[in-house]
Amino acid sequence: MSVNETVSPEQMQQIEKIMMQRTGKDLTGFKKPFLGRRISSRMRAVGVKDGSEYAKLLESDTEEPTRLFKSFSINVTEFYRDPFVWDYISSLLPRILEKNRTIRAWSAGSASGEEPYSIAIMLSEAIGAKNNRFQILATDINLEALERAKKGRYSSANLKNLQPQTVSKYFTQVEADTFEISDNIKQHIKFEHGDIASFATDQMHLVFCRNVLIYYEKTAQEIIFKRFNKTLTDDGYLVIGQDESMMGIQASKIFSCIRPKERIYEKTQ
Repeated sequence: MSVNETVSPEQMQQIEKIMMQRTGKDLTGFKKPFLGRRISSRMRAVGVKDGSEYAKLLESDTEEPTRLFKSFSINVTEFYRDPFVWDYISSLLPRILEKNRTIRAWSAGSASGEEPYSIAIMLSEAIGAKNNRFQILATDINLEALERAKKGRYSSANLKNLQPQTVSKYFTQVEADTFEISDNIKQHIKFEHGDIASFATDQMHLVFCRNVLIYYEKTAQEIIFKRFNKTLTDDGYLVIGQDESMMGIQASKIFSCIRPKERIYEKTQ
């Protein structure tokens, strides 16, 4: 059953309007095919076949608007995803550490926590015996994913990109195939519920927003990239996903791509 067969453009607008009224969330920034897939998935879950009928459900059911919005969060991730990206970011850290006593990083779209914990491990390794400190903000729109992230428990499959010595240093095996991140790492991370398009943060030296922007329309991407530009320090770096770029985005004028393969950017203004 295709999206076009289930949700018409008029019904999509109706659903967007109801979601704004019920949750205060603006869905117009998301790409329509992505929205359609998520809405269709929720319609199948609740046994609804017509977009208008689903819109009525959103108005009458106190829980469904939250369930729909939560479904927009993509939680497929792993530690040190695309290791070559992390290798290059690690090579940039000495320069940042030399200039800054405290390093601040933002994992924008932190899902179930693998990314912010990876950042924390990377910074901990880079700092070593130095006197630097670090703080990490991790945000996501999915409250359940954030709760899982706070627990910091993962299977060995999630840890496949980590060296055995890294696992033994930063994790404790708590069950047959369950490993929990150490409290020494957890204490550096603050998990917050929020949308990257509107969440206000302090200045950051590192912003990771990987495999999230692909679900937003270009107009919304413009807003997000400009927000990242204001958030980054002058010596900071933005890291986006391997399937993402700033091509065709006006905000590309305020960033310079220093590593095209790794999708790493720095501010130009």
